[in-house]
Parts: sequence; C-alpha cells; structure tokens
Amino acid sequence: MPTRTFFNLSQEKQQRLLEAARLEFSRVPLYEASISKIIANADIPRGSFYQYFNDKEDLYYYYADYLRKQGQNSLLSNLQAVDGDLFAAFRHYFAKLVAEIINGPNAVFYKNMFLNMTYKNGRKVTSATQKRHPHHGSDDFYAAVDFSVLKISTPHELGTLMHILMATLFQTLGAYYLRQQHGEQITVAQLNQEFEQALGWIEHGVAIN
Repeated sequence: MPTRTFFNLSQEKQQRLLEAARLEFSRVPLYEASISKIIANADIPRGSFYQYFNDKEDLYYYYADYLRKQGQNSLLSNLQAVDGDLFAAFRHYFAKLVAEIINGPNAVFYKNMFLNMTYKNGRKVTSATQKRHPHHGSDDFYAAVDFSVLKISTPHELGTLMHILMATLFQTLGAYYLRQQHGEQITVAQLNQEFEQALGWIEHGVAIN
C-alpha cells in the first residue's frame, strides 16, 4: 500500500511512477524487476521511491490493484446484474476479465504475472484487490449474494468459497499461458469453456449420485 506521501503527489507524478511500473513489470516478472530501472523511468531519486513504497513488491501489488480499479468489471456489479447468483456472476466476470487480460493494453504485464504466480503471491494479489473492492469481506457483497441457492450462510463460509473460486480463476489463466509456451493454440472461447467446466464441478460436484 503506498504511503500518504505518494497520494500527496500530483496526478502527473503518480502516473509517471505507475507508467514506470508498467514498463518494468511487463519487461520481467516481479522477482527480476529492478528498482533502479523503475526510478530511472520515473525520473525520481531512489530515496523518493522509498518515501512512496516499502519495496518493489509493494508497488507491484498496488499496480495490479490499480489496473483492476481502471476497469468497469467488478464481481459486485456482475453479482447485482444476475440477482445474487454467485456462480453466474463469476461466469460473466471471467468472460469480461479474460478478454481484457489476454487482448488488452496490459496483456504483457498479466502474462508475466500469471506465468510466475505462486500460492503466496496469488493470495497477495487477491488480498490487495479485496481491500479496495467489494468481495467477500464487504457488507455490500455479502448482502447481494442469494444464499437461498447455496449451502453456506456465514461470511466465513462465503470467504472460503470465494478463495476457491478465485483460485480456480487464477489456475485457469495460469494454465493458459503455460500451454501457450508449449505451443498450444487456445482461443478465448475455449478458455471460457474450460472455466465454465471447472466452475460447474464446484457448483454441482463431480460425483454421480
């Protein structure tokens, strides 16, 4: 999370630093990223960087959240559009998200992110976005869910389910990039179909009754 000093900067200076983050985190994955290159592209002293962010990880997770905030696609808006049907909301959300991630202006950043995602940083990306966006920790989100069609009822149970669903979403996208590296050609339509299948297993189970 940036410091108050960062938010006190002019919009031009904030954007310059975020653009430097985009360039570096699109060039290489997080663990290879260079603060020296970031501050050179942003044209700021090294000392100033540490007045705004704790380290490059702090900037990285903020930038991932910043990209999420720029889009109009949110789980809450999708949930409200389908009258609280959580699984339908995820289907709509994924369909919009995958188009942005694969074909949008930040496609290279996302590719680096998903190809190098671990359990630890996957949780951090999810947590960073959930702090500012209505997910399972939000009263608005909880109130919007139609629990009459679910076998859960408490915020804790919803939180557990949300982590499972988000992990499935991340896994689907990560597998897409890995398969691409091995020469597989996968369309957006195929990716949506694979996510739909995985979501169906969670929603309806895989065992034959």
